[in-house]
Amino acid sequence: MRRARRFGLVSAASAALVVAAHATAAQSDYAVMSVDASHPSGTLKPLRGVSGAPNWSFAKTIAGNQWGPPRPVDVSAGYRSAAINLVRTHDSLGAGDIDPSAGPLPPLQGPMMGGNSSNNDYLIFPDPAADPNDPKSYRFGPTDKLIKGIRAINAEVLFRLGRGAGTTAEPPKDLAKYGEIIRHIVLHYNKGWDQGFTNSVRYWEVWNEPDLGKIWWRGTHEDYDRLYGAAAKAVKSADPKAWVGGPTIALVNQVQPYREGFLAYARDHRLPLDFFSWHYYSDANDPQDFPRIGREMRGLLDRYGFRKTASFLDEWNANEMVGIAAHDAREAAFVASSIIYMQDAPIDRELLYRADGAFGADGKTPSKLGQALVALGRMSGTPVRLTTRGGDLSGLAIEAGRSRDGKTVQVLISNYEIPEADRGPRPGPDVMRVPGLFDLALPPRRSVSYADNRGYDLTIKGLGGKGRYVVERYRMSASDDFELVDSRKASGPVVHIDGALPAPAIELVVVRQDH
Repeated sequence: MRRARRFGLVSAASAALVVAAHATAAQSDYAVMSVDASHPSGTLKPLRGVSGAPNWSFAKTIAGNQWGPPRPVDVSAGYRSAAINLVRTHDSLGAGDIDPSAGPLPPLQGPMMGGNSSNNDYLIFPDPAADPNDPKSYRFGPTDKLIKGIRAINAEVLFRLGRGAGTTAEPPKDLAKYGEIIRHIVLHYNKGWDQGFTNSVRYWEVWNEPDLGKIWWRGTHEDYDRLYGAAAKAVKSADPKAWVGGPTIALVNQVQPYREGFLAYARDHRLPLDFFSWHYYSDANDPQDFPRIGREMRGLLDRYGFRKTASFLDEWNANEMVGIAAHDAREAAFVASSIIYMQDAPIDRELLYRADGAFGADGKTPSKLGQALVALGRMSGTPVRLTTRGGDLSGLAIEAGRSRDGKTVQVLISNYEIPEADRGPRPGPDVMRVPGLFDLALPPRRSVSYADNRGYDLTIKGLGGKGRYVVERYRMSASDDFELVDSRKASGPVVHIDGALPAPAIELVVVRQDH
């Protein structure tokens, strides 16, 4: 871990000389970047969503696995440091799940099947034969703790309605009854029913990945359409102000019944669809995959008449993270660059899969990925978006913001390089085949080469105040944990900073008025 280098107090004239001397050292292979602090361009989108409960106190102690640390564990402090503002309840060991996933259907066989992922002790409605109008039919305790943990960090909840993976249960057959169960769940969390909560859950999502080889859903697409209709109406009948959405598709790059067919059904039956949710893990480890698919999803929604429906990318990561989360500097820079690029994409909310393992067993020791989330969270303090220039579309990403009082400007730079093996056309077809389960169409890989990205040469102009500033730089790289690496004084309406930042790395530049 590199020790922070602090420069002592200097006069305005000396500070100007220091900054000027720093500027002359810029390398020819540094990217030239600029920020205009006097030119706001809107507001930074609050893209700080994740999967993974911040507090696992509802769970029995189990061994840690690739998805996170041993539980129960409380990572609330880490989530707060990253200003996480939206958490999806999906994959919470059964908490948040409605009814049992086990049933009469034979189990599926395949490389992604690992048995049912839900603990029946945590289910909300454990006996499908019970009366949905009787409070005694519900077991809210574990899910109450899950929701309380999310709300305790001032984050919103995206509540996934459905069951766990590896299901052998048939789809709900009595949709009127299932709708009543959902209605009472919404009443419990938003209207206080059965000693419940008030306005705790804004977003309600119907099921998870019904299109992914019957891992989550063993019915037809027509079955899902009808279930969505019953669930959406139940949510709105309990709380008209709640948002409801779906279909949480995984096969996002291809024409299919759960995409075009679902939208046609929702349109023709005038069903509420406040958000359209979709998932993607970048096969090419390319942060531009998400904006590319996001633009396609936006066009698809508009064509079917859902112009006001929001687009939620509520499960995503790099391809190599499926099954094993590396949490290293490369994943950290990939995530940071992806989220910065999403600022200019028609993606309204994003939820990274996942973050509960990114802050250590104590919940306060962030991995490289956790440090990237902290850096992104720091930008919430400067929400007024500023015009930037520089960077590229291949991994070197930049965003800038100003505090509402105008006293602080922050610039976040993320430098990521697509692995060489993932550049250029695939040796085979643009399809990922999982025998016996699904074929996933993939966007064509890009041919990318890297130059002028060994560092940055940044000019920040249009600064206000009295022209005296403290300039701080925080860095995350393979050899640096996210920490202060430089602090100095500067003066004048323009601040110039440059520095080496070879990929993978993240740098946060903070310029604040000095009084």
